[in-house]
Amino acid sequence: MIITCFKCTADMMEIRTDLFRCPFCGFEARQLSMSQEITQADIETAAANDISKWQLIERVKRYNWAIEEAVTDPVRKHEKHGKWPEIAEANGIPKATYYARYKNGWDHERAATEKVDKKKTPYSKRSVAT
Repeated sequence: MIITCFKCTADMMEIRTDLFRCPFCGFEARQLSMSQEITQADIETAAANDISKWQLIERVKRYNWAIEEAVTDPVRKHEKHGKWPEIAEANGIPKATYYARYKNGWDHERAATEKVDKKKTPYSKRSVAT
């Protein structure tokens, strides 16, 4: 099969059965298969790479990933806060307070290290002067 490069109109080289690369500009194109069947071997390979069966199905059916890529690419771990919540708890700051501070625009370090002012009480607990 001859596929023409989208960018420079040169003939592309077949790298794999589903991947083509232009030798001049480096543009890559993937050929999508209309029927991608997930086999039991694919599920077992994905499980060995810590990818659940449902994640594999989602990647292939919903996001149109190639099965080879869906089975081998690791699942990303979103560690937005890192170890800051644990540092906050070590400093006597509850995790909920840390997250609320961060959500309100505080940086990680300040939210995890600045002590809670216990003199300030929530508005609902203040005594109303009559």
